[in-house]
Formats: sequence, C-alpha cells, structure tokens
Amino acid sequence: MDSPIAKAVLAPMHGPTIEIHLNDHSELPAVVTRSRKPTHCVLTPQYLQSAERIRDLTVYEDDVWILSFPKCGTTWTQEMVWLVSHDLDYATAAEVNLLERSIFLEFSAFVLNFPGDTIKQVEDAPRPRHIQCHLPLALLPRQIWTIRPRLIYCARNPKDATVSFYHHYRHIHGYQGSKEDFLEAMLADQVLFGPQIPHTLDFWTVRQEMNILFIHFEDMKLNMKSVLRRVCKYFGKSYTDDQLSELERHLSFDVMKNNKSANNSCVLELVEGLSGKKVEDFQFMRKGKIGSHQEELSGEYVSRLDQHIETHLAGSDFRFKE
Repeated sequence: MDSPIAKAVLAPMHGPTIEIHLNDHSELPAVVTRSRKPTHCVLTPQYLQSAERIRDLTVYEDDVWILSFPKCGTTWTQEMVWLVSHDLDYATAAEVNLLERSIFLEFSAFVLNFPGDTIKQVEDAPRPRHIQCHLPLALLPRQIWTIRPRLIYCARNPKDATVSFYHHYRHIHGYQGSKEDFLEAMLADQVLFGPQIPHTLDFWTVRQEMNILFIHFEDMKLNMKSVLRRVCKYFGKSYTDDQLSELERHLSFDVMKNNKSANNSCVLELVEGLSGKKVEDFQFMRKGKIGSHQEELSGEYVSRLDQHIETHLAGSDFRFKE
C-alpha cells in the first residue's frame, strides 16, 4: 500500500502492508455474496506465503473458532468460551497458557521473524481445537462453510476499538507515529486487519445461516451473566447460579488483567525478545472500558468516526453498542 497514510502507520513488528482481495467468492455462503461484496483485508506481504495453507486448512466439526477484529474483547472471549466448554476446568486454565489453549491461527503469518508456525500448531492441536482468528470471512478456511464448526464472533464499538488498537500499535507493533496519523489510517481503512466495520458486517450477515454466536463487548461489560447463559446454551452446558457467579468473577477485568495464564503477558515477552526493547507502561488488557474514546479523542475525531460508522452501516440492520 503506497498511500502516504499507509506509509505513515508502518510498524516494525509487521512492516509494509498490502490489501488482500478474494476474487472467487463461489465457496462462501450465498447470503453474504447476495447482499454485499465480502470485505478485503489489510495484511502483509508475508501473509501471502501462508494464505493457501490457511484456506486449505482441514476443519473439524468440533472446532471452536473465536472471531473478531483486534481489540474487540478477543482474549476475554477466548477465556470465557474455553472455560464454559471445558466444564469450568480452572486448574488447567491456570496451568496452560491461553495462547496454547486457544491458538492464534495467523500470528506467524504477519509477525516478522516470528520463531514458530502457528498454522502448524493449529494443525497439530488435539481436538476439540480452539482457534482464534482476526481474518475476515472471505479469507477463512474453505471447509468452514461446509463442515460448520462452532463460530463465536465478538463485536465492539469502533470508537473504543480504535483507541485500544492505537495503544496496541504503539506498544506491541512498535508504531512511532502520531495518534492523528493512526486515526486517519483507521478512517481510511488502511490499518492492519482493517477495515473493521465490514469485517463485522460480513459475519453479522451470515450469523443465522452459519449458527454464529454473535456477542458484543459492551454486553460482556454490562451484563456478563446474560452473555454466559447464551454461551452455555450454545455449547449445551448447564451450570448453577453459583458456578456462573464464580465464572463471572474469574472473567472480571481486574482478575483477568492480572491472570498471567490468560492476559497475553507472554505476547509482551515475545515482542520484547524480537525487538530487543522493553515494552514500558503497557498491559495487553489495558482498560477494558466502555466509552474510553471520550477520554482520548477530540470532538472532531469522534464526529468523523461517527460518520465513518454511519456510512459503513448504511442499509444494514446491524448497530454497534455504545
């Protein structure tokens, strides 16, 4: 991507970016191709080396896929889903890191000099596999649409997600540019894994046909017990009110951010190892607030993001929550 704004938001962790477009949509669910052109995705040239491996990945009916745009409650959802589906096995959850229990499929496909192969890690994982993925609908493995594993999608208001992603870009990706340039890149849909809103709309469009459990970050913050009941129903699990209250406490932000097995602190260690620099004053789980954009964005950018959201949602019945 050669635009000035794309160049302005280059980051050392992943380098230059490109737009990936899927030309043949024939294997995708008809409902999404009837109503809209599935979104492209901003990724890296390195991704091209793994694109077909991901598209050709063997999918199993008992797979569990946690899907989201970055910084939309992914880690939170992973821990919740793993525990609900594994009979509240807190002992294993404490002993085995979340990145091993719920593998980030394309991680090694975009991180420069990554010392491993996360696609092979998924291929070799014992079943039932839990797989985390930020890729848009069009770039997922072909077999997802015929095998129909469990799919959980977590959405978040783009204004809060944008602010969270900016801090992530600075501390994890090594971005050294200005907040203003990052915001301009988000508005131009030229940030890694973007664009966010079409990413969400594609999964919303197929949610009923593909039996996707579609949840919102904001509901997890305001009414976690209700979300937990939906997740339990989706997995055919039944827990007592006391068990759900204990799980709700385990998933609270203050507990999660200090849980080394689930707060992605090992990602910080990996980034420090690759860059040779200490990541200062940053936790992967940073604030976890609703409306945090109000503390960091000017009125002008809030207004522009509101218009950006409205433009993308035109003609859709989907709405982000505030």
